[in-house]
Amino acid sequence: MAGRRRVPPRRSALAGLAATGEANPARRDTDGGDPGPPDGPEDVPMLRIHFTVQDLARVRVVRLGPLALAQLAAPVMAAREEGHLYGRWRSAAKARLTPRAMHTASLLFPHHDLQVDLITLAGAEASADEAAENLLSLSPRQLNAEVGLVRLGGRRPPPWLRDLVAGDHEARRDLVRALRELRRAAMPDDADGRIGGLVDAEQAAFGHVLLAEGVGAALSRLHPLVRWEAPVLTIPSHYDGEVTLDGGSLLLAPSAFCWPMPHLYTSQDHRTRVLVYPAVRDLRQAALLWGDRSAPPQAALAALLGRTRAAVLEAVAGGPVSTTVLARRTNVSAPSASQHATALRAANLITSRRAGPSMLHAVTPLGSSLLAGVTVGHDLTLLQ
Repeated sequence: MAGRRRVPPRRSALAGLAATGEANPARRDTDGGDPGPPDGPEDVPMLRIHFTVQDLARVRVVRLGPLALAQLAAPVMAAREEGHLYGRWRSAAKARLTPRAMHTASLLFPHHDLQVDLITLAGAEASADEAAENLLSLSPRQLNAEVGLVRLGGRRPPPWLRDLVAGDHEARRDLVRALRELRRAAMPDDADGRIGGLVDAEQAAFGHVLLAEGVGAALSRLHPLVRWEAPVLTIPSHYDGEVTLDGGSLLLAPSAFCWPMPHLYTSQDHRTRVLVYPAVRDLRQAALLWGDRSAPPQAALAALLGRTRAAVLEAVAGGPVSTTVLARRTNVSAPSASQHATALRAANLITSRRAGPSMLHAVTPLGSSLLAGVTVGHDLTLLQ
């Protein structure tokens, strides 16, 4: 079996329009609560990818193509968190969006919900023209297996989405045009060079370690949230699962639009998996790429996480704290504190454990490092 996973049951509003295939386990399927840490030793759900010697020989780092980047950038554009890391970029990108691209992004690539996977369907590395041709040549079954999973929250599907599911070729061409517009909005010429340079540097670093020390060493240094213990690569996820490659390939794709957790995309035939991971590794890089250098240094953490979430992390760093006390310290409701704790735990910035009727939260070494990176020295030299 290519992969075993635990995914919350879901029902698509388009289920009656298309016969959908198996859900791609790569999609971000988030909940808004804080039910506590999952069973087992991990503080967050983990996805474990098992390798054979032959599998390791097929691992390589790739640069994502334009339409794959459009999918990753779309939910970041849709985020509403005030003070979020991408805030200044998002405002400019949204101003460049056409209504068609905005509507496509909001339905197919929502920020905090199930997302359609066009990365493996269009080709992770494909050029814009190649990706467009791949999407236009898909069988109705292949496309509907993805598009049929769109969540509409009780709303009627818009005409263009119904046409897409029905196999209308003009609707497919409209989808391709919307993806191109998304990419242009996300990466104008000035951003293209900065983002491309970051990805190129990540590829070069991986290749250097690969040649000098081997693939195991390269995987062990892939990202702070990724753990390599031969022959298993473990990544934080929104569900626990085991994945065996079974002769398929694994493509590693660094992206500036992936933060803070990696995401695994799996093709419908399970022959190709794309592990998208953050090309931005720490606050220094984040501030250089997205930040406002004129901002005061204490704003750096707020720009990375959002003001409220940054305050929650700082409160937890003061010592193990319950959700109730956390809410009081940060002047938010208990449900809101719980949601922020869930997000920070998913990013491996805090841990949570049950203590009687309460949940106690504590900062992780990664969370402490992040806080230290912002506060040590109280100047901007650390961020530039």
